[in-house]
Amino acid sequence: MQVGVVHEDTDLFTVGQLAKRTGLSARTTRFRADIGAVPPIARSAGGYRLFDVTAIERLESV
Repeated sequence: MQVGVVHEDTDLFTVGQLAKRTGLSARTTRFRADIGAVPPIARSAGGYRLFDVTAIERLESV
């Protein structure tokens, strides 16, 4: 799956921001993204994975 690149500020979160919002560690959040449980919806211009609000809900339910 190819992920789009985002060039402007939106309501998207990096792995670290997502981890802070859910109370999980960045390592756990990254692992769940790697296995496909919480796929990123885009990439930043710097290559960071970006997630939307539904990722927060998915992480809290996994």
